[in-house]
Amino acid sequence: PAMVQFFKDGLSEMLGDGVDLLFCNDAEATSYTDTDSPEAALEKLKSVCRSAVITLGADGALVWDGEHTHSIAPLPVKAIDSNGAGDMFAGAFLYAITHGHDFVTAGNLAAAAAARLVTEFGPRLSAETHQQIRQDILGK
Repeated sequence: PAMVQFFKDGLSEMLGDGVDLLFCNDAEATSYTDTDSPEAALEKLKSVCRSAVITLGADGALVWDGEHTHSIAPLPVKAIDSNGAGDMFAGAFLYAITHGHDFVTAGNLAAAAAARLVTEFGPRLSAETHQQIRQDILGK
């Protein structure tokens, strides 16, 4: 949120004529769009992106595939460290869409990976944990 607060004009300039896929959390989205809800923020963000993902922390995420908005359910966990959760979410989401999965499947994989990450200290998961999450969500 601080990036939006202090560099909103620069972010708008970087977005220029738009981007293909925009990732942000709910605080960044509402701050950037001067709205009071992630849903309202997404409506405004649609004018600067072809698709978007707004993470909602323990409430899951909103994903817009360019046509439809989908709510991604959260996975209830006891969070002890959120360091790296946003990056994990984005990375897992991008992995899924670049491997032919739709936005809902990508959101579910991303939510599972981020939820698992916050249950331990540090910003990384083991290779075995990555494999198990892929198996659980993607079946591979």
